[in-house]
Amino acid sequence: MKLFVSDLDFTLLGADGTLSPQAAARLNHLISNGLTFTVATARSAPSISYLLRGVALELPVIELNGAILRDLQSGHILEHYGLGMEVACSINDCFLEQGFAPYVSGLIGDENPLFVPVLHNEGMQWFYDEKIHYGDPRLREAPEDPLASNPDLEDVFCFVYLGAKAEIDRIAAVVAARVPEVLIVTYANHYAGGWEIVIAAPSANKGHALERLVGHLREERALHVRETTAFGDSSNDLEMLAAVDTAVAVGNATDAVKASASKIIGHHSEDAVLDYLERIHLDW
Repeated sequence: MKLFVSDLDFTLLGADGTLSPQAAARLNHLISNGLTFTVATARSAPSISYLLRGVALELPVIELNGAILRDLQSGHILEHYGLGMEVACSINDCFLEQGFAPYVSGLIGDENPLFVPVLHNEGMQWFYDEKIHYGDPRLREAPEDPLASNPDLEDVFCFVYLGAKAEIDRIAAVVAARVPEVLIVTYANHYAGGWEIVIAAPSANKGHALERLVGHLREERALHVRETTAFGDSSNDLEMLAAVDTAVAVGNATDAVKASASKIIGHHSEDAVLDYLERIHLDW
């Protein structure tokens, strides 16, 4: 079996950050004709469900950059990779000491609450407004320290902050010095402007999650993956592209992603991933 996995933003999604009805129909046609496909994204399950509504995704999805492997139909978390509360508290202290209040993505049972701080800039507001737009049920107002005020919190998946590049670089440097064992990803946010930082566990990357997805398909569904292909555009896709047989970069990808890819296709705004999948499908 061949497995195809795609990032969403600036890869599978169009220029407006959505999957058009026409693109969704093309993807459904491929899946109904035997394409084994899923997504790996920094987004959460509610966001994936909203953006890919109408798409017949049957495989588990990789969300939060690899922190969660989830059955999208049942909502059940199959595997998760968190920071652990002790490490999370250290990271939280780094933010608080610098006067920054991040979003905190946590775990309580099968739920993934997203704690919302007081919003002090346009990027942080954009992050919130986008989730309000698609009715994200995870949102929980947390004007005070969410780690201290939520004793039922089992784990923390990641911290997210949006701001100016100088702020992001400063946060990254402080956290890296104090908690060197964590994964720190920074990138430009092309939707909101400014920059974004995501801090998570080292194992919470798309490459590791993809390997676990392959294992899950073998162990739980008796599906044996013999070849993997992944599509990406940004730094949070690098581990995934390194873990597959065929690494495909879209034309708008960063230089680092293009350098790591075995194939470079067209621009995401031109549905290049779907074009590629259709060409591959015709060769089967």
